[in-house]
Amino acid sequence: MNKNVFIRAVSLILMACVILTAYGCKDGGKDNTGIAQPEITGNQAVIEYTSLNDDGKEVDATNVVEVNKDTVGKLNSGSSLSDTLKDQEDEDRFLNRNEDFGISKDEAQDIVDNAEKWTKFSYSIYVANSNAKRVAFRLLKATNTENIIIDTDLGCEYGFNPGRGMYILIEGLVNSAKLKTEEEIIAELNKMDVDIIYTLIESDLDSVDDWSNVTTAYMPVTF
Repeated sequence: MNKNVFIRAVSLILMACVILTAYGCKDGGKDNTGIAQPEITGNQAVIEYTSLNDDGKEVDATNVVEVNKDTVGKLNSGSSLSDTLKDQEDEDRFLNRNEDFGISKDEAQDIVDNAEKWTKFSYSIYVANSNAKRVAFRLLKATNTENIIIDTDLGCEYGFNPGRGMYILIEGLVNSAKLKTEEEIIAELNKMDVDIIYTLIESDLDSVDDWSNVTTAYMPVTF
């Protein structure tokens, strides 16, 4: 190989290594720095975030918040789906929400037909805002499995300021005929790709009228 060509090739490789080291890799648009599930020690969470000083410049800040650790990371089983589908109106209401659960109409009908096998559940998480702006969210993105489906509509728009956190309930249905223990359910949840879809807003007076017209990011949920 020509000496100059060899030197040029080595230089390009070294340059690529420097770039990767400095900037890292982006993972499918997911943002692990915007909001996250902070580590809870005792009954406190330390939230590192970006704040604005009196000159409007961004500075690093830390906030210690009180968290009831006994309510975080808890799996709660609810009633059987068959107990809540009392009449045709209840069934129609569930069938009409098939897109919220990420399933087809036929899949929703199959669940209704076998409602005694499916149990409602919720899992509590605590999320913190490390941005310099307020965050807002109301939807999840979820990849279901054969035995767990996630309700991706949180029911209302949540929002909280920089350096703050809040409790969130992830809800769904589990095939209790296949997954019988809490350990089995959590293991299955951790195999799933569940994300909070969020955006940044200016103040607590703002809300998102059309989520299709805002820039969003994703926070992966750990169960």
